[in-house]
Amino acid sequence: MASADTIFWLAWSYILRGRQLKKLFDYFQNGEEAWREAIKKTDAEYVVILGPNDLHYPIAMAAADAGKVVLSEKPLSIKSEHVRELAKRPNIFTVLQLHHHPLVKQLEKEISPNKQYKIEMDISVHRDEHYYKSWKGELTRSGGVLVNLGIHYFDILVHLFGKPERAVLTYLDDKTGIGTLEGKNYFCNFKVSTGAERNNQRRVFKINNVDYNFSSKDNLSYENLHTDVYRDLIRGLGATPAMVLPSVELIEELYKSKGVYV
Repeated sequence: MASADTIFWLAWSYILRGRQLKKLFDYFQNGEEAWREAIKKTDAEYVVILGPNDLHYPIAMAAADAGKVVLSEKPLSIKSEHVRELAKRPNIFTVLQLHHHPLVKQLEKEISPNKQYKIEMDISVHRDEHYYKSWKGELTRSGGVLVNLGIHYFDILVHLFGKPERAVLTYLDDKTGIGTLEGKNYFCNFKVSTGAERNNQRRVFKINNVDYNFSSKDNLSYENLHTDVYRDLIRGLGATPAMVLPSVELIEELYKSKGVYV
């Protein structure tokens, strides 16, 4: 089992190396060569990527080239072509902590290909102006609302029911995406939005009118499921590029239907 001293965290604002914590702003502000040099110099076995979404792919590739085991926060990449490239490399994983949720484990056992399912997905949260002024508000950096907020739920839907045969995006703006997904044995109405009022936030995931509440908190990270992700990591397990590719392809398909390319 790996110790804390073997794990190197490459984050937007910090490096955590064993017990030593220091600001990392300089690595990103000084450009690409700075974080590439940081990866080359560390003797850590694991690189954990917590930076802006558009940097996940190049950092993961650099870490893989350096022979590291890689764990990237979601999304592994905002482009499916990048995910396919990462799938050619060993020891690359991404954080999709809902796979460890007890309700997901329950649904994995209960869902049958011989039954029909009606799914309602309404992930509507409040984000303030600081959020939109940061990289998270830039489509080409974050992947937009369908990626930055929706990836966890699109991934769970595909994981449980399979990739949809028909995907329609009926409405899209900077804060909200609305549409439908239809698979072999399911039909899903979805809404993903960062434009909800603070007092009217909701994370609805209903299957045949039964509500599966994966989180009532402002951020999924507060559910403490990351512990299971890191336990998997040091055992050589986790969500691989091949596993996450279908949900990334789905989001690309939805965006392209509206002429949007990230």
